[in-house]
Amino acid sequence: MLFWFSALTLMADALEVMDLRLRQLAAGNGTSDEMFLMVTEKLDAASAAGTIFIHGGDCGHVLDHYRKIVAANARRLSAGR
Repeated sequence: MLFWFSALTLMADALEVMDLRLRQLAAGNGTSDEMFLMVTEKLDAASAAGTIFIHGGDCGHVLDHYRKIVAANARRLSAGR
């Protein structure tokens, strides 16, 4: 898959997740568990990106990894709507 397409798809999905989380917070439904999860997921994803690079992966592999994480978040947050 083209790098730019993966990058644009990741950006669009990340914007959707941010929108869902902000809507939860605005509605008063945001929990401390969700906020903790949001931060720890970012730390885990950064660690995994480093591991991908160490094992010879490239930016495309890292983008694909992030896209899976963000897509799972979008599904999880959309289910609670």
